[in-house]
Parts: sequence; C-alpha cells; structure tokens
Amino acid sequence: MLHKFDYKVLEDIHLRDYLLSFYLSRSKIYKLFLEKKVLVNGEFKNESFQLNKGDIVSISLDEEIDFKPIDKPIDILYEDDYLLIINKPSGIIIHSEDKNEESLSDYVAGYYKKQGLHLNVRYAHRLDKETTGVIVYCKDILSHAYMNYYISTHDIKREYRCLVQGYPKEKSARLCYPIGSNRHDSKKMVVSKNGKEAITNFELLYKYKGYSLLRVILETGRTHQIRLHLSHYGNPLLGDSLYGGQMMKINRVALHSYKIEFIHPVTKEKISVVANVPQDMKSLMREE
Repeated sequence: MLHKFDYKVLEDIHLRDYLLSFYLSRSKIYKLFLEKKVLVNGEFKNESFQLNKGDIVSISLDEEIDFKPIDKPIDILYEDDYLLIINKPSGIIIHSEDKNEESLSDYVAGYYKKQGLHLNVRYAHRLDKETTGVIVYCKDILSHAYMNYYISTHDIKREYRCLVQGYPKEKSARLCYPIGSNRHDSKKMVVSKNGKEAITNFELLYKYKGYSLLRVILETGRTHQIRLHLSHYGNPLLGDSLYGGQMMKINRVALHSYKIEFIHPVTKEKISVVANVPQDMKSLMREE
C-alpha cells in the first residue's frame, strides 16, 4: 500500500543534494527517480531541480509490514511522522531469525497494523536481549538512512545506567580496549590488540553494599562493549554471568539504555529522550 512522507525543505539546495544529505545511497536515489516516487510541491521534478526554503518534498513508498504483527503493548517514549522511540523491556530481542520466537519488531509491526501504517519495520540499532531502555525505529527510508549513518559515526549520544560488582578504582574513566570475536566461544567477545577500536566512558554515581551504580556513555558501539569493558576493568555487571558477573540480587544483566540525544533527521531540532530505570534495577538503587 502507498504511504506518502512529506519533508519541509529548510534551505535552498538541489533536490539530489537534499536527498544525499540524509546519507541515502545513490543507487536508492536513482531508483526513486526512475520510479517517479519523488515530488516537489506535488509535481515530479528531476534530481537537478533547485529547491527553495519552504518547498515540500514528498516520497511515496509502496510497502507492507515485513514482520509478524503481534498485538502486545509497547511503551512509546516519542513518536512523530518519521520516528518511533520505545522503551524496550528485558527478555526480548529486537529481531529474531526464528519465526517461533517473538521479537520487539513484531510488537512494533502489531502497533503499525493497529494504526493503519503499511510500512516496513526499520530499527536503527539494537540492544541485547536482557538490556532494557531506549530503542529507535524509523518509519521512512530517509530517516532510517540518516540515523544509521550517525549511529555508525558515533555522533548520536547514547547514555546508559548499569550496576556493577564492587567499586571502580576511579570515580570516572575512559576505557579504550579493542574488541574482537572470541574464537573459542561465539557468544562472547574478547579484548584483543587486533580487535576494533572501542571506547567507553563511565562515571561513578553511587556506591551500595558490594556494588555500584555507573553512568556510561559510549563513543563506539561494539557488541557487548559495556559488558566486556567493565568486566576487563575489574567490575563486571551484576547478573552478567557471561563476563564474570555474579547472579546476585537480579536475574538479568543490570544494564539500561537510559537516554539518547540527536538532531532530528527532518526538522533538525534537538531530540532528547529518556527511559526511566526499570523496577528491578531501581529496587537495588534504594538499598543502602
């Protein structure tokens, strides 16, 4: 079914350059023009057309929901015509290859169906199954390309809260440990001099009896980065048995995606979204 997205132009620019500013690939741009999917103020224009501030660029997508719609509630933190940001619960993955396993994207598909939105389900990033908190979905191809690019360049600020065993040696630190695959265990990552650059910043917020609350900001986004870095530093996360954490007081990895900040792909306004710490971690933050 056809769904039209409108974009208000904020500065004078050529149409092709406007689409490129979202980091949409040239091949996809070429296909949009070939199929006459791009309109300016309701009329088809070629890619060299000069846009003026205030013009409306429209892109029509002929799509259907591409995940299994499951009608379960989702905790919506922010929504507009282009983005859907939700608070992910623990115990569910973003996307499953197993058709018998439910995923968060299936729940988003169910929400789209109820709203009459015939759109592909596009997640901009992932969180581990046990991790809770902020996750971003994009409704249109321009916003998706934009968010993917800025997440890959680490220009989107992502802040976490986590509970770790013991007390860090420093009140704050910048951890720079390269991360690579574990040849002996496909489920784990390892710190390796031949791995990819990975940088994690943390700040000690509070000390409890035997464990600590940390504020964590990523400069990169490698698989299991926070879990591996803090374990390597000497303070594994509570509940993280994979990386040496004890299953004490909580039955999952005590990691929460707390906040995301970025410039909106279409409006260029600053967006800041917070997901409150879930109850299982919050109860441990009350203990003295």
